Amino acid sequence: MIRRFLRSRAGNFAVTTALLSPVLFGLVGFAVDYSIFFSQRSRMQEVADGAALAAVREASLQGWNRSTAESVVSAFVDANLNSEAGSPAVYTSSVTVDDTRRTVTVSIRQDGHGYFLLGMFKTNPQIRTTSTGALAGTTNICVLTLDERDSDSLHLSGVSSLTANRCGVFANSASPSAIAVRDGARITAHSICSAGGYRGNLNDFSPEPVTDCPPILDPLAERKPPPVGRCDYRDLTISGVGWIRPGVYCGGLTIDGLAKVVALPGVYVIKDGPLEITGNAILLGDSVGFYLTGTTAATRIGTSTTISLSAPKSGPMAGILFFEDRNATEGRDFEISSKDARRLVGTIYLPKGRLRVKGASQFAGISEWTAIIANSIEVEKGPSLRLNSDYEASDVPVPSGIVGTERIYLSR
Repeated sequence: MIRRFLRSRAGNFAVTTALLSPVLFGLVGFAVDYSIFFSQRSRMQEVADGAALAAVREASLQGWNRSTAESVVSAFVDANLNSEAGSPAVYTSSVTVDDTRRTVTVSIRQDGHGYFLLGMFKTNPQIRTTSTGALAGTTNICVLTLDERDSDSLHLSGVSSLTANRCGVFANSASPSAIAVRDGARITAHSICSAGGYRGNLNDFSPEPVTDCPPILDPLAERKPPPVGRCDYRDLTISGVGWIRPGVYCGGLTIDGLAKVVALPGVYVIKDGPLEITGNAILLGDSVGFYLTGTTAATRIGTSTTISLSAPKSGPMAGILFFEDRNATEGRDFEISSKDARRLVGTIYLPKGRLRVKGASQFAGISEWTAIIANSIEVEKGPSLRLNSDYEASDVPVPSGIVGTERIYLSR
Protein backbone atom coordinates (compact mmCIF):
# COMPACT_ATOMS: atom_id res chain seq x y z
CA MET A 1 0.00 0.00 0.00
CA ILE A 2 2.84 2.32 0.80
CA ARG A 3 4.51 1.55 -2.55
CA ARG A 4 1.24 2.11 -4.44
CA PHE A 5 0.73 5.45 -2.65
CA LEU A 6 4.18 6.68 -3.55
CA ARG A 7 3.74 5.68 -7.21
CA SER A 8 0.26 7.27 -7.49
CA ARG A 9 -0.18 10.47 -9.60
CA ALA A 10 -3.85 11.07 -8.80
CA GLY A 11 -4.66 14.48 -7.31
CA ASN A 12 -1.57 16.28 -8.75
CA PHE A 13 -3.74 18.97 -10.36
CA ALA A 14 -5.43 19.80 -7.11
CA VAL A 15 -2.12 19.92 -5.28
CA THR A 16 -0.52 22.08 -7.97
CA THR A 17 -3.50 24.41 -8.02
CA ALA A 18 -3.38 24.76 -4.27
CA LEU A 19 0.30 25.58 -4.39
CA LEU A 20 -0.08 28.14 -7.24
CA SER A 21 -3.29 29.79 -6.05
CA PRO A 22 -1.56 32.57 -4.09
CA VAL A 23 0.58 33.40 -7.11
CA LEU A 24 -2.42 33.46 -9.46
CA PHE A 25 -4.40 35.49 -6.98
CA GLY A 26 -1.56 37.98 -6.76
CA LEU A 27 -1.24 38.34 -10.55
CA VAL A 28 -4.96 38.94 -10.94
CA GLY A 29 -4.91 41.41 -8.07
CA PHE A 30 -2.02 43.38 -9.52
CA ALA A 31 -3.70 43.47 -12.96
CA VAL A 32 -6.89 44.83 -11.44
CA ASP A 33 -4.99 47.37 -9.34
CA TYR A 34 -2.94 48.41 -12.38
CA SER A 35 -6.17 49.16 -14.26
CA ILE A 36 -7.61 51.06 -11.30
CA PHE A 37 -4.42 53.09 -10.87
CA PHE A 38 -4.18 54.28 -14.46
CA SER A 39 -7.90 54.91 -14.73
CA GLN A 40 -7.77 57.10 -11.63
CA ARG A 41 -4.66 58.93 -12.80
CA SER A 42 -6.26 59.68 -16.18
CA ARG A 43 -9.37 61.01 -14.48
CA MET A 44 -7.29 63.16 -12.11
CA GLN A 45 -5.31 64.60 -15.05
CA GLU A 46 -8.53 65.62 -16.77
CA VAL A 47 -9.70 67.36 -13.60
CA ALA A 48 -6.31 69.06 -13.10
CA ASP A 49 -6.43 70.36 -16.68
CA GLY A 50 -9.97 71.66 -16.24
CA ALA A 51 -9.15 73.28 -12.90
CA ALA A 52 -6.06 75.02 -14.34
CA LEU A 53 -8.04 76.44 -17.27
CA ALA A 54 -10.86 77.57 -14.97
CA ALA A 55 -8.39 79.28 -12.62
CA VAL A 56 -6.62 81.11 -15.48
CA ARG A 57 -9.96 82.22 -16.92
CA GLU A 58 -10.99 83.62 -13.54
CA ALA A 59 -7.57 85.22 -13.01
CA SER A 60 -7.87 87.08 -16.30
CA LEU A 61 -11.10 88.62 -14.99
CA GLN A 62 -10.48 89.02 -11.25
CA GLY A 63 -6.71 89.42 -11.05
CA TRP A 64 -3.75 87.13 -10.54
CA ASN A 65 -3.97 86.34 -6.84
CA ARG A 66 -3.51 83.00 -5.16
CA SER A 67 -6.62 83.06 -2.97
CA THR A 68 -8.92 83.44 -5.98
CA ALA A 69 -7.15 80.63 -7.84
CA GLU A 70 -7.27 78.34 -4.79
CA SER A 71 -10.99 78.95 -4.40
CA VAL A 72 -11.69 78.12 -8.04
CA VAL A 73 -9.51 74.99 -8.00
CA SER A 74 -10.92 73.71 -4.71
CA ALA A 75 -14.49 74.08 -5.98
CA PHE A 76 -13.59 72.35 -9.24
CA VAL A 77 -11.91 69.41 -7.49
CA ASP A 78 -14.79 69.03 -5.03
CA ALA A 79 -17.34 69.01 -7.84
CA ASN A 80 -15.47 66.50 -10.00
CA LEU A 81 -13.59 64.22 -7.59
CA ASN A 82 -14.55 64.58 -3.95
CA SER A 83 -18.23 64.27 -4.81
CA GLU A 84 -17.84 60.73 -6.18
CA ALA A 85 -20.29 58.58 -4.21
CA GLY A 86 -18.84 55.66 -2.27
CA SER A 87 -15.20 56.49 -3.01
CA PRO A 88 -12.87 56.18 -0.02
CA ALA A 89 -10.26 58.36 -1.75
CA VAL A 90 -9.25 61.75 -0.38
CA TYR A 91 -8.14 64.45 -2.84
CA THR A 92 -6.06 67.49 -1.94
CA SER A 93 -4.99 70.29 -4.26
CA SER A 94 -2.32 72.98 -4.30
CA VAL A 95 -1.99 76.04 -6.50
CA THR A 96 0.90 78.18 -7.74
CA VAL A 97 0.20 81.51 -9.45
CA ASP A 98 2.74 83.35 -11.60
CA ASP A 99 1.30 86.76 -12.43
CA THR A 100 4.38 87.70 -14.50
CA ARG A 101 4.03 84.78 -16.88
CA ARG A 102 0.26 84.70 -16.36
CA THR A 103 0.09 81.03 -15.48
CA VAL A 104 -1.66 78.93 -12.84
CA THR A 105 -0.22 75.52 -11.91
CA VAL A 106 -2.53 73.02 -10.22
CA SER A 107 -1.37 69.87 -8.41
CA ILE A 108 -3.81 67.19 -7.20
CA ARG A 109 -2.95 64.33 -4.86
CA GLN A 110 -5.03 61.22 -4.16
CA ASP A 111 -4.79 59.19 -0.94
CA GLY A 112 -6.72 56.20 0.36
CA HIS A 113 -8.34 54.89 -2.79
CA GLY A 114 -9.66 51.35 -2.56
CA TYR A 115 -7.61 48.74 -4.41
CA PHE A 116 -8.27 45.04 -4.91
CA LEU A 117 -4.93 43.87 -3.53
CA LEU A 118 -2.87 46.93 -2.62
CA GLY A 119 -5.67 48.12 -0.40
CA MET A 120 -4.41 45.61 2.15
CA PHE A 121 -1.30 47.77 2.53
CA LYS A 122 -1.52 50.88 4.62
CA THR A 123 0.55 52.93 2.15
CA ASN A 124 -1.26 52.04 -1.05
CA PRO A 125 -0.29 53.92 -4.25
CA GLN A 126 -0.65 57.68 -4.04
CA ILE A 127 -1.33 59.50 -7.30
CA ARG A 128 -0.15 63.02 -8.15
CA THR A 129 -1.03 64.98 -11.26
CA THR A 130 -0.01 68.48 -12.33
CA SER A 131 -1.29 70.86 -14.98
CA THR A 132 -0.46 74.45 -15.93
CA GLY A 133 -2.92 76.80 -17.55
CA ALA A 134 -1.67 79.93 -19.28
CA LEU A 135 -3.05 83.10 -20.81
CA ALA A 136 -1.47 83.73 -24.21
CA GLY A 137 -2.48 87.35 -24.18
CA THR A 138 -4.58 89.27 -26.60
CA THR A 139 -4.95 87.99 -30.12
CA ASN A 140 -4.99 91.50 -31.51
CA ILE A 141 -2.14 90.81 -33.89
CA CYS A 142 0.51 93.36 -34.75
CA VAL A 143 3.16 90.77 -35.65
CA LEU A 144 2.77 87.10 -36.53
CA THR A 145 5.47 84.88 -38.04
CA LEU A 146 4.03 81.73 -39.63
CA ASP A 147 7.16 79.59 -39.96
CA GLU A 148 6.75 76.57 -37.66
CA ARG A 149 10.28 75.13 -37.68
CA ASP A 150 13.19 77.51 -38.14
CA SER A 151 15.13 79.43 -35.52
CA ASP A 152 15.10 83.24 -35.54
CA SER A 153 11.75 83.40 -37.32
CA LEU A 154 11.47 86.84 -35.71
CA HIS A 155 14.97 88.32 -35.47
CA LEU A 156 16.02 91.80 -34.32
CA SER A 157 19.61 93.04 -34.17
CA GLY A 158 21.74 96.17 -34.29
CA VAL A 159 19.91 98.54 -31.88
CA SER A 160 16.65 97.93 -33.72
CA SER A 161 13.31 98.22 -31.95
CA LEU A 162 9.84 96.81 -32.37
CA THR A 163 6.98 98.40 -30.45
CA ALA A 164 3.48 96.91 -30.68
CA ASN A 165 0.99 99.22 -29.02
CA ARG A 166 -1.98 97.42 -27.40
CA CYS A 167 -1.41 94.33 -29.52
CA GLY A 168 0.64 91.16 -29.55
CA VAL A 169 3.80 89.76 -31.12
CA PHE A 170 3.51 86.05 -31.96
CA ALA A 171 5.91 83.47 -33.41
CA ASN A 172 4.64 80.06 -34.52
CA SER A 173 8.05 78.38 -34.73
CA ALA A 174 8.69 75.55 -32.25
CA SER A 175 12.42 76.35 -32.26
CA PRO A 176 14.00 77.19 -28.86
CA SER A 177 15.07 80.50 -30.44
CA ALA A 178 11.92 81.25 -32.45
CA ILE A 179 12.21 84.90 -31.31
CA ALA A 180 15.79 86.20 -31.21
CA VAL A 181 16.97 89.63 -30.05
CA ARG A 182 20.63 90.69 -29.87
CA ASP A 183 23.07 93.63 -30.13
CA GLY A 184 20.94 96.05 -28.13
CA ALA A 185 17.66 95.46 -29.99
CA ARG A 186 14.38 95.44 -28.08
CA ILE A 187 10.77 94.27 -28.37
CA THR A 188 7.97 96.01 -26.46
CA ALA A 189 4.37 94.82 -26.80
CA HIS A 190 1.16 94.13 -24.95
CA SER A 191 2.17 90.46 -25.08
CA ILE A 192 5.00 88.43 -26.63
CA CYS A 193 4.27 84.78 -27.31
CA SER A 194 6.43 82.03 -28.84
CA ALA A 195 5.37 78.51 -29.75
CA GLY A 196 8.97 77.53 -29.03
CA GLY A 197 11.34 79.70 -27.03
CA TYR A 198 13.28 82.94 -27.26
CA ARG A 199 16.90 84.08 -27.25
CA GLY A 200 18.14 87.31 -25.73
CA ASN A 201 18.46 89.10 -22.41
CA LEU A 202 15.28 89.58 -20.39
CA ASN A 203 15.95 93.33 -20.50
CA ASP A 204 15.47 93.13 -24.28
CA PHE A 205 11.80 92.23 -23.87
CA SER A 206 8.82 93.91 -22.27
CA PRO A 207 7.04 91.88 -21.05
CA GLU A 208 9.00 88.62 -20.79
CA PRO A 209 7.90 86.32 -23.63
CA VAL A 210 5.51 83.48 -22.87
CA THR A 211 6.80 80.19 -24.31
CA ASP A 212 5.08 77.02 -25.52
CA CYS A 213 2.15 79.01 -26.89
CA PRO A 214 -0.12 77.18 -29.31
CA PRO A 215 0.53 78.31 -32.90
CA ILE A 216 -1.92 80.83 -34.34
CA LEU A 217 -3.59 79.80 -37.56
CA ASP A 218 -3.03 82.19 -40.44
CA PRO A 219 -5.94 84.65 -40.01
CA LEU A 220 -5.88 85.46 -43.74
CA ALA A 221 -5.65 81.87 -45.00
CA GLU A 222 -9.17 82.00 -46.44
CA ARG A 223 -8.78 85.42 -48.08
CA LYS A 224 -8.99 84.99 -51.84
CA PRO A 225 -6.34 86.86 -53.87
CA PRO A 226 -7.39 89.46 -56.43
CA PRO A 227 -7.85 88.30 -60.02
CA VAL A 228 -4.85 88.54 -62.35
CA GLY A 229 -5.72 89.48 -65.92
CA ARG A 230 -3.69 90.37 -68.96
CA CYS A 231 -0.70 92.71 -68.75
CA ASP A 232 -1.53 96.42 -68.73
CA TYR A 233 2.10 97.55 -68.45
CA ARG A 234 5.46 95.88 -69.12
CA ASP A 235 8.78 96.69 -67.41
CA LEU A 236 7.55 100.16 -66.44
CA THR A 237 10.06 102.62 -64.95
CA ILE A 238 9.11 106.08 -63.67
CA SER A 239 11.77 108.69 -62.93
CA GLY A 240 9.77 111.93 -62.81
CA VAL A 241 6.65 113.41 -61.26
CA GLY A 242 3.44 111.61 -62.17
CA TRP A 243 0.85 109.08 -61.16
CA ILE A 244 0.10 105.41 -61.68
CA ARG A 245 -3.22 103.68 -62.05
CA PRO A 246 -4.39 100.18 -61.00
CA GLY A 247 -3.59 97.30 -63.34
CA VAL A 248 -1.29 94.39 -64.03
CA TYR A 249 2.39 95.41 -64.12
CA CYS A 250 4.22 92.59 -65.89
CA GLY A 251 7.95 92.56 -65.32
CA GLY A 252 7.48 94.69 -62.21
CA LEU A 253 7.34 98.41 -61.50
CA THR A 254 10.34 100.66 -60.82
CA ILE A 255 10.19 104.16 -59.34
CA ASP A 256 13.63 105.73 -59.06
CA GLY A 257 15.74 108.86 -58.92
CA LEU A 258 13.85 111.95 -57.80
CA ALA A 259 10.46 110.60 -58.86
CA LYS A 260 7.36 111.61 -56.96
CA VAL A 261 4.49 109.29 -57.80
CA VAL A 262 0.90 109.19 -56.62
CA ALA A 263 -0.87 105.82 -56.84
CA LEU A 264 -4.56 106.13 -57.67
CA PRO A 265 -6.95 103.99 -55.57
CA GLY A 266 -7.22 100.32 -56.54
CA VAL A 267 -5.31 97.04 -56.84
CA TYR A 268 -1.83 96.88 -58.37
CA VAL A 269 -0.77 93.42 -59.53
CA ILE A 270 3.03 93.22 -59.65
CA LYS A 271 3.76 90.18 -61.80
CA ASP A 272 7.06 88.44 -62.65
CA GLY A 273 9.17 91.29 -61.35
CA PRO A 274 9.74 93.47 -58.28
CA LEU A 275 8.11 96.59 -56.94
CA GLU A 276 11.31 98.60 -56.75
CA ILE A 277 11.61 102.09 -55.26
CA THR A 278 15.14 103.49 -55.25
CA GLY A 279 17.13 106.72 -55.02
CA ASN A 280 15.18 109.53 -53.38
CA ALA A 281 11.87 108.51 -54.91
CA ILE A 282 8.54 109.15 -53.20
CA LEU A 283 5.42 106.97 -53.48
CA LEU A 284 2.10 108.19 -52.07
CA GLY A 285 -1.28 106.48 -52.21
CA ASP A 286 -4.56 105.97 -50.38
CA SER A 287 -6.83 102.94 -50.79
CA VAL A 288 -4.13 101.01 -52.67
CA GLY A 289 -3.09 97.38 -52.46
CA PHE A 290 -0.16 95.57 -54.10
CA TYR A 291 -0.54 91.90 -55.05
CA LEU A 292 2.82 90.29 -55.82
CA THR A 293 2.78 87.18 -57.99
CA GLY A 294 5.23 85.28 -60.16
CA THR A 295 8.75 83.98 -59.78
CA THR A 296 10.53 87.26 -59.04
CA ALA A 297 7.79 89.40 -57.51
CA ALA A 298 9.00 91.08 -54.31
CA THR A 299 9.54 94.55 -52.82
CA ARG A 300 12.83 96.45 -52.89
CA ILE A 301 12.31 99.77 -51.21
CA GLY A 302 15.58 101.59 -50.58
CA THR A 303 16.82 103.55 -47.59
CA SER A 304 16.54 107.09 -49.04
CA THR A 305 12.96 106.73 -50.23
CA THR A 306 9.66 107.95 -48.78
CA ILE A 307 6.44 105.97 -48.88
CA SER A 308 3.02 106.81 -47.48
CA LEU A 309 0.27 104.26 -48.13
CA SER A 310 -3.10 103.08 -46.88
CA ALA A 311 -4.89 99.88 -47.86
CA PRO A 312 -8.16 99.61 -49.82
CA LYS A 313 -11.44 99.96 -47.94
CA SER A 314 -13.29 97.34 -49.97
CA GLY A 315 -12.75 94.57 -52.51
CA PRO A 316 -10.37 91.59 -52.43
CA MET A 317 -7.53 93.67 -50.96
CA ALA A 318 -9.61 95.37 -48.24
CA GLY A 319 -7.31 96.08 -45.31
CA ILE A 320 -4.23 94.63 -47.06
CA LEU A 321 -1.34 96.76 -48.35
CA PHE A 322 0.94 93.99 -49.64
CA PHE A 323 -0.31 90.49 -50.47
CA GLU A 324 2.17 87.77 -51.55
CA ASP A 325 0.94 84.97 -53.78
CA ARG A 326 0.55 81.86 -51.58
CA ASN A 327 1.99 79.71 -54.37
CA ALA A 328 5.33 81.53 -54.22
CA THR A 329 8.55 79.79 -53.26
CA GLU A 330 9.17 80.01 -49.52
CA GLY A 331 11.88 82.36 -48.27
CA ARG A 332 11.80 85.20 -50.80
CA ASP A 333 13.00 88.53 -49.36
CA PHE A 334 10.70 91.57 -49.24
CA GLU A 335 12.78 94.59 -48.31
CA ILE A 336 11.27 97.80 -46.91
CA SER A 337 14.08 100.02 -45.65
CA SER A 338 12.72 103.48 -46.39
CA LYS A 339 13.98 106.28 -44.18
CA ASP A 340 10.37 107.47 -43.99
CA ALA A 341 7.71 104.77 -44.11
CA ARG A 342 5.84 106.15 -41.13
CA ARG A 343 2.40 105.82 -42.72
CA LEU A 344 1.54 102.26 -43.64
CA VAL A 345 -2.10 101.72 -42.74
CA GLY A 346 -3.11 98.11 -43.30
CA THR A 347 -1.70 94.59 -43.33
CA ILE A 348 1.57 93.41 -44.83
CA TYR A 349 0.80 89.79 -45.70
CA LEU A 350 3.72 87.61 -46.85
CA PRO A 351 2.69 84.00 -46.12
CA LYS A 352 5.79 82.51 -47.80
CA GLY A 353 8.21 85.42 -47.68
CA ARG A 354 10.63 87.09 -45.30
CA LEU A 355 10.13 90.75 -44.50
CA ARG A 356 13.46 92.54 -44.08
CA VAL A 357 13.55 96.00 -42.54
CA LYS A 358 16.98 97.54 -42.15
CA GLY A 359 18.86 100.82 -41.89
CA ALA A 360 17.87 103.93 -39.95
CA SER A 361 14.27 103.72 -41.09
CA GLN A 362 11.05 104.89 -39.45
CA PHE A 363 8.35 102.32 -39.95
CA ALA A 364 4.57 102.82 -39.50
CA GLY A 365 4.87 105.15 -36.49
CA ILE A 366 2.07 107.58 -37.48
CA SER A 367 -0.29 104.91 -38.83
CA GLU A 368 -3.56 104.32 -37.02
CA TRP A 369 -2.94 100.60 -37.30
CA THR A 370 -0.49 98.25 -38.96
CA ALA A 371 -0.22 94.47 -38.89
CA ILE A 372 2.56 92.25 -40.25
CA ILE A 373 1.88 88.59 -41.03
CA ALA A 374 4.88 86.95 -42.68
CA ASN A 375 6.62 83.62 -42.85
CA SER A 376 9.57 85.26 -41.08
CA ILE A 377 10.77 88.77 -40.18
CA GLU A 378 14.28 90.20 -39.90
CA VAL A 379 14.94 93.68 -38.52
CA GLU A 380 18.56 94.83 -38.57
CA LYS A 381 20.91 97.83 -38.45
CA GLY A 382 18.80 100.16 -36.37
CA PRO A 383 15.27 100.63 -37.77
CA SER A 384 12.40 101.57 -35.48
CA LEU A 385 9.13 99.73 -36.05
CA ARG A 386 6.15 101.20 -34.24
CA LEU A 387 2.95 99.29 -34.91
CA ASN A 388 -0.28 100.77 -33.61
CA SER A 389 -3.69 99.19 -33.14
CA ASP A 390 -6.04 102.19 -33.00
CA TYR A 391 -8.54 100.46 -35.25
CA GLU A 392 -11.44 102.79 -34.55
CA ALA A 393 -9.47 105.82 -35.70
CA SER A 394 -9.19 104.54 -39.28
CA ASP A 395 -11.77 103.80 -41.98
CA VAL A 396 -9.47 101.10 -43.41
CA PRO A 397 -11.13 97.81 -42.33
CA VAL A 398 -9.16 95.37 -40.20
CA PRO A 399 -9.17 91.84 -41.66
CA SER A 400 -11.05 89.23 -39.67
CA GLY A 401 -8.80 87.35 -37.25
CA ILE A 402 -6.44 90.21 -36.47
CA VAL A 403 -8.73 91.65 -33.81
CA GLY A 404 -9.86 89.08 -31.27
CA THR A 405 -9.97 87.97 -27.65
CA GLU A 406 -7.61 86.48 -25.10
CA ARG A 407 -6.65 82.80 -25.47
CA ILE A 408 -6.37 80.34 -22.61
CA TYR A 409 -4.42 77.10 -23.09
CA LEU A 410 -2.62 74.30 -21.31
CA SER A 411 1.15 74.55 -21.01
CA ARG A 412 2.88 71.42 -19.71
